[in-house]
Amino acid sequence: MSYTERLAHPSDRVFLIAVVVATKFGVLFSGEGAYHDHPELVVNSGASWVRLNLSLNASDQDYTPFLAAGLNVVLTINNRDPSNADTTYGTLQQWTRGGFPYKSRSVYEQRVSEILAPALPYLARGRQVFVQCENEVGDVAVNANGIYWRGTTDQYMAQLSGMAEAVRALSPSLRVVISSFTSDGLDAVLNPADPRYTYSTTRFSRMLTEGVYDFADLHFYGCASTIGAKAQWVTTRLPSGRGWISTENGGPDYTCSSTPLQYSQNPSAFEQSEAAQVPLRLKACSDNGGAVCLWFSLLDLKGESDQYAHLGLLDQSSSPPREKPAYAAYQTFIQSQAVTMKRRAVKH
Repeated sequence: MSYTERLAHPSDRVFLIAVVVATKFGVLFSGEGAYHDHPELVVNSGASWVRLNLSLNASDQDYTPFLAAGLNVVLTINNRDPSNADTTYGTLQQWTRGGFPYKSRSVYEQRVSEILAPALPYLARGRQVFVQCENEVGDVAVNANGIYWRGTTDQYMAQLSGMAEAVRALSPSLRVVISSFTSDGLDAVLNPADPRYTYSTTRFSRMLTEGVYDFADLHFYGCASTIGAKAQWVTTRLPSGRGWISTENGGPDYTCSSTPLQYSQNPSAFEQSEAAQVPLRLKACSDNGGAVCLWFSLLDLKGESDQYAHLGLLDQSSSPPREKPAYAAYQTFIQSQAVTMKRRAVKH
């Protein structure tokens, strides 16, 4: 956000200066639909960060316009390189959202380096770039129908190591993010009575302990009231020098007693409930130690389940996109956080 101040000069002339305040807040921006490659939509929302998804193939969007627009970027890289995807557990055509283990580590590392090279000039200008290895990784040895990762945990740990090696060789300013921990999985580790408790606790602990990364990524859906406990569970298990971010945080969730309404029941009331969730969830992320806190998402999604499709700040079914009540709530929250940061900076 930018603010213009009037400063008195000794000559009694008044000068105007712009003070830009970057925050830790942003949005996930899906590249689908008519508004692919529109960084101005992110900038206009007041976001300082944006998450974009890449696949190491010819369909990847050019992310540098977002950096050129002054945004910091989280790049989630899912390996869908047709020449270097291990399809032991299914093909790219069968699993259209899945990331795949590499066949050749050296080829994988080279592709990661190539896709990140255009970001280097922007790092010198002060932009921040976080690079994430895959999204919501599961384990096909446990769940053969995992949507987002078509490999085992061992294969993922090797892939993360390869990405970290490529990223750190390219620039010490780049940061590595381990695959996102799902909201459902974090629910499970908080509840010993959950049938998934032992598996989720063991697997998440292994990833946090053995993984090569700078930040873990936590996804927060479900009830907003659980965000603090989920963050605390991860924080106590982070090795020294590591932190966490959240690239997906959205609601309301109709399974929570405080927000029982589904979108299909009353779209207008749902959108008002969503607007109330924006400051609640983003503040919970920030207050509990999130280094970056993104809302899910900037745009309502297409081809997504009804539970997640309507959590955007903008409705892209119209042109230009309709600003939902959550959009104004987001801008108000970002502005308040920027003012707070600015005041703290002045005091120090």
